[in-house]
Amino acid sequence: MRNPPPDTEESLHPDVRPGARFNKVWIIPIVALLLGLWLVKRNHDEKGEIIVIRFENADGIKEGKTEIKCRNVNIGMVENIRLTDDLEVEIEVRVKPTHLHLIRKDSRFWVEKPRIQGASISGLGTLISGAFLQLDPGIGQEGAREFAGLETPPLTPRSVEGLRLTLTAEQPGSIGIGSGIYFNENLVGRVESRTFNMDTRTVFFGVFIEDEYSNLITDNSLFWRSSGISLHIGADGFDLELPSLDSLVAGRISVSVPEGISAGEPLPDDSLLALFQSQDAAQNTTFQGGVEFLLLVDESLRGLKVGSPVEFRGLRIGRVGKISYTLIEDVNIEEIPILVQLDARLMAIHFPPSILDEGEIGFEEALQQGLRASLKSSNLLTGQLYVDLDYYPDSIYTGIEKRGELIVLPTVHTGLENLQDKVGALLEKFNALKLDELVTKVGQTSDEATEALGNVNLAMVSSKGVVADAQNTLNDISETVKSLNAILIADDTKSLSGDLRNTLAQVNKSLEPLSNNGAVYGDLRRTMDELRSAIRSIERMTTEISDKPNSLLFGKDPNSKKIPRARR
Repeated sequence: MRNPPPDTEESLHPDVRPGARFNKVWIIPIVALLLGLWLVKRNHDEKGEIIVIRFENADGIKEGKTEIKCRNVNIGMVENIRLTDDLEVEIEVRVKPTHLHLIRKDSRFWVEKPRIQGASISGLGTLISGAFLQLDPGIGQEGAREFAGLETPPLTPRSVEGLRLTLTAEQPGSIGIGSGIYFNENLVGRVESRTFNMDTRTVFFGVFIEDEYSNLITDNSLFWRSSGISLHIGADGFDLELPSLDSLVAGRISVSVPEGISAGEPLPDDSLLALFQSQDAAQNTTFQGGVEFLLLVDESLRGLKVGSPVEFRGLRIGRVGKISYTLIEDVNIEEIPILVQLDARLMAIHFPPSILDEGEIGFEEALQQGLRASLKSSNLLTGQLYVDLDYYPDSIYTGIEKRGELIVLPTVHTGLENLQDKVGALLEKFNALKLDELVTKVGQTSDEATEALGNVNLAMVSSKGVVADAQNTLNDISETVKSLNAILIADDTKSLSGDLRNTLAQVNKSLEPLSNNGAVYGDLRRTMDELRSAIRSIERMTTEISDKPNSLLFGKDPNSKKIPRARR
């Protein structure tokens, strides 16, 4: 047996080596952990985030079935519906992560379902597919997660470019959501919202003007409502407006820039403007005060009111500003003061600057030439009056008269009051007529006329014979005239004495109108023709009265068919 080698110094020390830092066994659990985390994140990302929308009720909304859409693209689903303590409905909607950028601070949500607003109908497609939530993304910042839903959908998304204004009115009439806005009879926009302010007791309308028409709306534009059937009785008489069916149902707003005013500058978004009750009310706000005159009238002013037009030979140049005895200090109860205001804008439209710049000197010359004011009727039925300015050369000029700071414009009478008196007297006479007795007499007369026409019908046969005898008489007279002419031409006649020839010539001259070319003969022929026509008319009239006696009072029925009759 071999002996082991002796121990040395080096063999007494162990061989120390560093161990492995990572064990390959841990690779599998680490990979499984990372995969699990990725799956969790992916699942979370695919589910999206929850947003809360509050409505007054949850009509048509169901958990797990109602979708939320933007431009008809599905972006999420309703997950939970709950009722709060204040009876509001909170709807939790999970939005897909790829569409979370659409959820912004000014986003709007509403329930899309069938609606009838004015003359417009929307949401008919939901009758088959069911109601769903609609999203208008807006243009604000992202990150909001709680919203108040709209009970009525907006007509135009915020992303659509255009001009958005606010109109305020105390008497909105039938204007509502969907009402059209018209510029010169062209549809340029619509009303999107309507709210009532309890504090100011006014109605606010949210208005959208399409982008291509936004430049038409300026700071000088006026809005007025023209909805429904409008009957206006003014100085111009009756003005009846019959709108289209759409305007009659949904209302209508008109916008325009008054004549004589510059177009102005375009309006910015969210501007606040007034909505006037009518076009006249809107036009009155553009009145530009100019020269004022005072009229002293000693006749009735019934039919004249504040705002009545002032015209110069048919051109409107102003209005009646005030009618009151307080306009002057020295009051004469027989003369009613009227303040006349001339519109500088209208004056600039109708007259050149050379006339407008004449001042008091030009006014004095106009008075010397006969410029006077008078009250005239614009409509006899309505009794409306207006102030007319015109030249009356026969008027006497007595100089310029002033009452305080106002120049008195002389007036003339046009006989209007006499015309009204005559009309009143005529109406009194008409009321005094005994219509009942007149109707009774007309009935009796119709009976007597029916009996008389019967007698005329019987006499028509004999009248035909009279016409034939008259024709024969005319023929005999014609032959007689021809014989006399032959006698005068004969040689024997020429040998007669001058007296006899003169006598025959006078007889021939007397009978000449009865010849074929004579006036009497022609008149007799025309008389016979008219008599024949009258007989035929009487025949038709008696036949009509026999068939329908009441036609004497009510006339012939135009729809009645003529019954053929045999010749008598």
